[in-house]
Amino acid sequence: MNKYHGFLRTIHWLMFVLFAIIFVLGVVMIEFKECCEPWGMYSFHKSTGVLVFLLVLLRIVARKKTTIPPHPEYVTPIQHNIAQSVVYLLYLFMVLVPISGYALSNVYGHHVSFYGLQLPMLFSENPEWEGITSALHYYLTYSFLGIFLLHIMGVIKHHVDNKDILSRIT
Repeated sequence: MNKYHGFLRTIHWLMFVLFAIIFVLGVVMIEFKECCEPWGMYSFHKSTGVLVFLLVLLRIVARKKTTIPPHPEYVTPIQHNIAQSVVYLLYLFMVLVPISGYALSNVYGHHVSFYGLQLPMLFSENPEWEGITSALHYYLTYSFLGIFLLHIMGVIKHHVDNKDILSRIT
């Protein structure tokens, strides 16, 4: 069976782990914001958000520069089209969610740092946009989670059908 390039396989799993950490931190930060002031988590969440944004840009370039293995013969054209749509949506959300998070910090008047390196304010502080950017980041994140779950359901479906699709990316 054809596999994705080793770099793409590595970055795929690295980004999976990083997005899982960011998502869990985001939920914890929201749930405990009132009682515990989890400000240290915010810095790590933002820094890791910048990292995954940079990694997705690198991943997009690597995907363009490497050969993508053809889909297996047992994958029907409809399944292939659904899978491709889900992958494109995943890439879209991997770009939009970090950008919306960066905007969210900036409109509240907060800088984003990359593990201690302060990054520029790309969006103006604007109290009128605080609610909008907060909702945008929230709904984009949960939409991303929903698309991710579709991706996982496809992998599980092929596994249950005794089709070895996972070995392409492992």
